[in-house]
Amino acid sequence: MSSPEPGDTIKIMKKHLIYIVLAILTLPLLLYVAENIQSLFSRAAPKRADIVIDIGNTSGVLNKTWNSYAQGGEESPPMLKSVTTQLKDLSPQYIRLDHIFDYYNIVKRNENGYSYDFTLLDSTIDDIISTGALPYFSLSYMPPLFTSTGVVTDKPDDWNLWYELVKKTIEHYSGKRNRNLTGIYYEVWNEPELPQFGGWKFSGEKDYRLLYYNAAKGANDAENTNPFFLGGPAVGSYYPEWIEKLAEYVVQNNLRLDFYSWHRYHKNPNIFVQDLENTRKKFTLYPQFSNLPLVISEWGIDSENTDINNTNMAAAFTSVVAIKSNLLSSLNFAFEIKDGPPPNGGRWGLFTHEKDKLPLAPKPRFKAFKTLNLLSGERLLISGEGTYVSAIASKSDEKISTMLVNYDRENKWSENTSVTFTGITPASWTINYFYTLENANGKYEIVATDGKISKSFLMPPNSLLYLELTKNAEIANFIEGRFGISEDKALVLSSDAPLIFRSPQFSLRTKGNIGFDIKPLWENNNDKSFLIFEAPYSTSTAILNKLFLAKQKKSEGNFLTLGIASNKEDFSVSLPIDDWNKDTWHSVKTGWDNTGLSLALDDKPPLNFEIPLDIRNGDLLSIYPIIAAIDNLKITLGENQEITRNFDGAID
Repeated sequence: MSSPEPGDTIKIMKKHLIYIVLAILTLPLLLYVAENIQSLFSRAAPKRADIVIDIGNTSGVLNKTWNSYAQGGEESPPMLKSVTTQLKDLSPQYIRLDHIFDYYNIVKRNENGYSYDFTLLDSTIDDIISTGALPYFSLSYMPPLFTSTGVVTDKPDDWNLWYELVKKTIEHYSGKRNRNLTGIYYEVWNEPELPQFGGWKFSGEKDYRLLYYNAAKGANDAENTNPFFLGGPAVGSYYPEWIEKLAEYVVQNNLRLDFYSWHRYHKNPNIFVQDLENTRKKFTLYPQFSNLPLVISEWGIDSENTDINNTNMAAAFTSVVAIKSNLLSSLNFAFEIKDGPPPNGGRWGLFTHEKDKLPLAPKPRFKAFKTLNLLSGERLLISGEGTYVSAIASKSDEKISTMLVNYDRENKWSENTSVTFTGITPASWTINYFYTLENANGKYEIVATDGKISKSFLMPPNSLLYLELTKNAEIANFIEGRFGISEDKALVLSSDAPLIFRSPQFSLRTKGNIGFDIKPLWENNNDKSFLIFEAPYSTSTAILNKLFLAKQKKSEGNFLTLGIASNKEDFSVSLPIDDWNKDTWHSVKTGWDNTGLSLALDDKPPLNFEIPLDIRNGDLLSIYPIIAAIDNLKITLGENQEITRNFDGAID
């Protein structure tokens, strides 16, 4: 093959160069198209939710980690006084304040140096406590008297001044001789890395380590205090290097770090989960911090001052973050409680400002938190969440509370969501439902016989749905009967109400029998005594008698006892049942006449107790709820009255 001429080589090189330039120019477009195609395919088949809640499967006490709130420094105090009544509806756990050292005139100069006056801050703390919350202090910013520049984000001229200020603050609020508060959080600074708050680093002239060191030293030297928490750094986002450097520094210098905190604003709730998981992973490198409480001390859908904070989308977002982060964080502080003053104040509030055209009006996010706070008791395990629909559930005093959220940033996705409760006892139940943001509600009455309840609910885009499941009354529960054939059923007695027979159907005679088959559902080691049936009667004035059958635990073991109890004398006949096992059938035959009592078990000869008896004038028989099933009940009263119940799917 001949070699190309020099001119041909130049043409080839130009052609290759053109291809390379075209590739470089079109690469961003190709990447953009690929990314959007991938996004399109990922959204093409979103997973619909199919929520399943096992009401018997709990994961511990529900800790409302979402129920704390932060207020920014958009106006001079007392900024919270106008909103304390509305805040009480949320029963907040903590309320976070920043600007405490530059807004509240705490530090004053005198001829001896400096004095500390907490009067103005105390007034705001009183407002916080009146809502039921405790204060969470962001130890910020530097008192202007401490800096040569008068700038509140600068370092002090003397670090001992900062040390003493932190010490006095903790002694005032956590001190047993002062405000005497327990469980207060003290957070060193607020978003220290941001230029507007000082631009602190882990080196140089403004070294955050010095800020933290002297705060920790002041906390350590505070005297006669209740337990409190010291931590930080309240950085503006998830910064791995801040975690690593702060952890290394406090370990090397043997300083306390009771919690780690940061802020996060993002429209994707999964980012919050990733932050928490990644932060926890970082701290596992330090054994002493493996269970360190993690605090998101400011959070929201958007850090910009936009109207998105006032929308249903923000409410749905808020609910999803609360649900997803609940088991990962210790405290989350929603920013903020109320808007800044109009017309240019921040719009992050749960309420409008008192000077707004609609003063102190609750926004959708407030409604979201109020709905979340309806959950209480034990947290229930949930499965079947979808791409857009998330859920959380709790159990308290036979009330099952569930919250469903459909969050879609494009405000388009709607679905019918199936909700199934399992572990349901046979009973009539009510599901009350409430669409929080639309103020729409209703209820369903349901009879459950197969251990579950299922219902579907429409979830429009960015909607919240609260469900409350309550039991109205137990109904009969049937299992396979004594003879083991499909038509044969037995009645489970472990419901809330006894099985009752009354006059004229039931009327005690001087001679009678009550016989039935019984399957113990109690454990073999059950050592409790309980009544099985009881029939009161009276044959003399002021003497009340009761014919009864009971399981009794005696020193010799477990017995079945047939007897007469009265306010005059008792007598009975007993047979041992220690050989009875759970889920095995046994026959019981009881009898009485004017010569005494008889008791027989499992077709064995009866045991008789001879005593003159006069059993009559009774018109009520109660077979009590016990952990057992009954079948083939036959009651004979006198010569010609008989009651039979086979319980083959019905009580009557």
